[in-house]
Amino acid sequence: MSTMDIALNVKKLREEKGFTLDALARRARVTKGFLSQVENFRALPSLPLLYKIAEALNVEPAVFLTATCDNPRYLFTRKGEGVVLEREYPESGFIYSALSKGKSSKTMEPCLLEIPPHAFREKVSSNGDEFIYILEGSVDFHLDKEVIHMEVGDSLYFEGEIPHYPDNRSDRRCVLLVVYSITY
Repeated sequence: MSTMDIALNVKKLREEKGFTLDALARRARVTKGFLSQVENFRALPSLPLLYKIAEALNVEPAVFLTATCDNPRYLFTRKGEGVVLEREYPESGFIYSALSKGKSSKTMEPCLLEIPPHAFREKVSSNGDEFIYILEGSVDFHLDKEVIHMEVGDSLYFEGEIPHYPDNRSDRRCVLLVVYSITY
């Protein structure tokens, strides 16, 4: 069981029950922003909050802890075969591809992030540390009030709680390797 499993299970059950983020947040007495962070692997709810969400969905809390896949000892992902994840701000065009989908007990979540030309999203923050490495293109990476221009081969390691977002101002796509640490 991982942060991703909890996130995927919460989102799946919310959608199956026909709730919007806002409606479920009101029923569970949590903020819409927090619930969005949970569904987007950016926050792990405490046990009392998990119980509130379960109660609002009329399910047992244990259902969130179910692994969404088997737990092999290793994973091999061929080029182009990462599992595309539905994450925040689909209107921005950001495409996340999980590179380790299929292993539920892990301490990091590596993804490829493709950012189309002239795309950005709002600031976010998350639990745990993050690491990004530019594979293609360039990006302005905003960390709170600082802006770091990054090119191919540049990397950045930071505490995820710092409000942050990438901004691709170029006419070319940018591809990043992003590694999220998973905190429990």
